[in-house]
Amino acid sequence: MTAMPKVADPAEAKAWLRDAHPGWSIVRSDRGRWWGFLDTRLRGKDAVPTRITDVNADTAEQLHELLDAAET
Repeated sequence: MTAMPKVADPAEAKAWLRDAHPGWSIVRSDRGRWWGFLDTRLRGKDAVPTRITDVNADTAEQLHELLDAAET
């Protein structure tokens, strides 16, 4: 697992999460909650091998940890 760098800007965190977890859509709500949704159209050979298709967290760092866990 690659540690997420400390970033203060939510847009930078979102970009990093997208790069670190291809196939997942990353959303930050207007209340600051983070979500990851697996693009189920990618369920072919390039899909992330997981049964979990959505996760949510209070911080970008927590979301990264949950996405890593879902991908293993």
